[in-house]
Amino acid sequence: MKPKASNKLTPTSVMVPPPNLTVRRIGLVSRDYNQDLGNGYKDFSATVAHMLPFLDNAGCDLVLFSLYSFIPRKGFDVLAGLELHTVRCLCFEEFVFDRKGNRKAGTYVVMVRTDDGWRQHRVQQAFGTLAGQPELVIHRFVQQEFAQRRILGNCCLIICGESNAVKYSPMQKRVVDAFGLRQAIPREVSVILNPVHDRMTRFEMLYKRRFLSEGNRWVISVWNKGKINSLGVTRDGTQPAWTVFHNGESVIAPSIANPWGVEIGIVSISE
Repeated sequence: MKPKASNKLTPTSVMVPPPNLTVRRIGLVSRDYNQDLGNGYKDFSATVAHMLPFLDNAGCDLVLFSLYSFIPRKGFDVLAGLELHTVRCLCFEEFVFDRKGNRKAGTYVVMVRTDDGWRQHRVQQAFGTLAGQPELVIHRFVQQEFAQRRILGNCCLIICGESNAVKYSPMQKRVVDAFGLRQAIPREVSVILNPVHDRMTRFEMLYKRRFLSEGNRWVISVWNKGKINSLGVTRDGTQPAWTVFHNGESVIAPSIANPWGVEIGIVSISE
């Protein structure tokens, strides 16, 4: 009989080799910036004690939070007091506020439960847009940094606007992979996790996610609601705060009603 995994956290910069976890059921969690979740902190911390056990009971093995997930602070532990059984991986971003009170993107954290406890993998977003980026930066991301993004057996990570490493060509009216991003994805990867800060409204983003999902892959993106545009209105739309694509086709993942003030969905992965 295997020893029971502890809540001991072992921080690491890179998981080599990546844990051989085949993800089959993913819980998605999003929030609205304008909704008070109850503890005075503008993050998910007020909900995890209820929401993580809910997703655990639903058979999820990975939970993917929208970005701007948790404010790191003394005395706060995402796993405090929790005994999870099916959930073996948490994916979230630690962030802070600047002096003007604006959210400032921080470090992306992947926590994986092993027989020896929870291991931690920390990643920095490489870029958010191609505008103003030297091509060398994109090439380096695809050829060097992206090689570290296979974080689990069948999952890799593309953070927010890093998906812009593939381009939409208005002239050709299709997505082109000028930097070889799709080719750089390891063959074993069938799931691309794409956590996002806010909803990306440009039509090209759906085409890019669809393109990356071709070849029998899944591309799962989740973001926050409540971002206000220059006209003073939100750009949330009427659909859930995520998109799911599989093999070039959109997959419906409805919101699940809950009492915690967040938006929750579940995606079952089929090969």
